Amino acid sequence: MTETGPIFLLGMQRGGTNQLLNALRSHPDTCWPDGELHEVLRPRREVGLAALRGWASYLPVAWRTKDALNPRKAPGPLASRDRDWLKAALSRAARANLPEVRRYRHALAESGLGPFDPSPRSRLLVKLVNYNVGLAPDLARIYPDATFVGLMRDPFGICESMMSRGTSPEAILPLYRYVGETLIKLEERGLPVTIIRLEDMIADFRRVVDDVYGACGLGLEATRGLCLQRKDRITADGRVVGMTKVDTFHDFDSVNAHMRSDVNSAARASLPPDAVRGILQSCGAIMGRFGYAAPMET
Repeated sequence: MTETGPIFLLGMQRGGTNQLLNALRSHPDTCWPDGELHEVLRPRREVGLAALRGWASYLPVAWRTKDALNPRKAPGPLASRDRDWLKAALSRAARANLPEVRRYRHALAESGLGPFDPSPRSRLLVKLVNYNVGLAPDLARIYPDATFVGLMRDPFGICESMMSRGTSPEAILPLYRYVGETLIKLEERGLPVTIIRLEDMIADFRRVVDDVYGACGLGLEATRGLCLQRKDRITADGRVVGMTKVDTFHDFDSVNAHMRSDVNSAARASLPPDAVRGILQSCGAIMGRFGYAAPMET
């Protein structure tokens, strides 16, 4: 455990990472760039001076690393100069997003949940999803005092949610296995990683958040409530800017009810028998490692 280094949240899309990310954002000792790692450092497909500058910065790295920040494929290890670039680029992105961090703090303060300004002890907080979790060993070299938090979900729930959005099992299952195996390897290497499950968050969010705060060296007494949703304003050209509303919670009974409702209201898809068999064959070992049972065992 450290009390000074960055905090990296590792997981999959549709795996509950946004709720845990916002719980960490609710702590006054964190600050963050405007998006997930690949969104911040790998330029979006848009036209403009900022995008051109982003591409000018990233293209040499992309060329040398075969687009290592692409969340749709596993990265290879980074060379020293690319690790230096990543650290500098993350620092710039976090500084650039300080106005949004203050706006977030202001929304919390208006609800009586925290101070207006980021703490002078603010820790960098960054989320990595999908294949970007494979960059964790490089991040550990860049930031020897970093802390990692891994979040897993039952593979049947992940498949249902991702398939309902058009993703095929052939794409989901290798990704699930990769994320799970990466977290296990980090743990086996003795890196400071805390692995939790979405299902435990739903059952007792306060306990999980307290455990995560403790593992990250964040004072439990500093946060009087949580913001679990951020609803941004979308401009006519599709850009997401600012913050117009937050859902805040003063008591954890409300948080637990919200979590259960949020997960239960997520789009679901019926898993065909071949998808169930594929999950068991491809992810059986990972399921057992994280305490998940097959449907017929529950």
